[in-house]
Amino acid sequence: MRPAEAARPPKARRVWLGLASVVALVAAYTLLSNAYRVVDPSLLPDPIRGVLRPQILPPTQRIFDAFVQLVGAGASPVGGAYVHTGDHIGGLVEQRVTLQGSLLISTYRVLIGIAVGGSLGVLAGLLMGWSRAVDEYAHPIYILFRSIPPLALITYVMLWLGHGTAHVLLPIIYAVFTVVVIPTYHGVRDVADIYVKAARALGAGGRLLLSRVVLPAAGPFVLSGLRYALIIAWMTTVGVEMLMADEGIGYLLIGGGMWSSRLEVAGDPAVIVVGIVALALVGYAMDAGVRVAGDRLTEWVKR
Repeated sequence: MRPAEAARPPKARRVWLGLASVVALVAAYTLLSNAYRVVDPSLLPDPIRGVLRPQILPPTQRIFDAFVQLVGAGASPVGGAYVHTGDHIGGLVEQRVTLQGSLLISTYRVLIGIAVGGSLGVLAGLLMGWSRAVDEYAHPIYILFRSIPPLALITYVMLWLGHGTAHVLLPIIYAVFTVVVIPTYHGVRDVADIYVKAARALGAGGRLLLSRVVLPAAGPFVLSGLRYALIIAWMTTVGVEMLMADEGIGYLLIGGGMWSSRLEVAGDPAVIVVGIVALALVGYAMDAGVRVAGDRLTEWVKR
């Protein structure tokens, strides 16, 4: 057994330690967010007094109340025990915007970005890594496009396609594509020469060499790129939805898109925290799924 494996705690212990850390974080936040109930804010220094306010640091019980209202927004009337700041949650409930519905829409967009952008990125990285001629021609173009932030394309894409589904999805696909190309490219270029020479000595030609040697050897690099692309896809999706979409978790966070005068809606910190926590949980779950699938597909690497 390797020293790193011997020093690693058992799986059950790691799970319990992880749960304990989350519980400790929630408990610490609960105490901090409710500190104004037991400490006179006027006695605190200005920077701390400015933060320890329900309008900035919503108490845990208010976050839970916002969660309940957002989950049942499709059937619940506006109101409840918690009087929310501004009309953020009121507008969302009136539009029957639910937390679970928003997450499903955003997850769908992320998966489309991974499926389309990831496939195109793997293909481009494979071609550039396998063919020196393609690399010399396409690499400078790729570097130029990689330097463009995905959100900068929104307005230009709208000139082509108008305001619809495509202009929301294209920046996500573009972001995933630019991220996946590089690990695929290096995975193909960095295949050990001994594998290639051994395969050719056994009579493997171009197509067989690519499918049985190069692609499996580059697999771990591709999967690592897809895990990172998943994070970028979520970041881009939320950004696009905040700016231009009329549904999704980004729309929920901002209280409306550009077309609904979102600047007139006062953001509710409890709603924002609910959306952020939901994003963190869904992103963690999807990353764990990709990690487990990657370990299964590249089990030969450990052996």
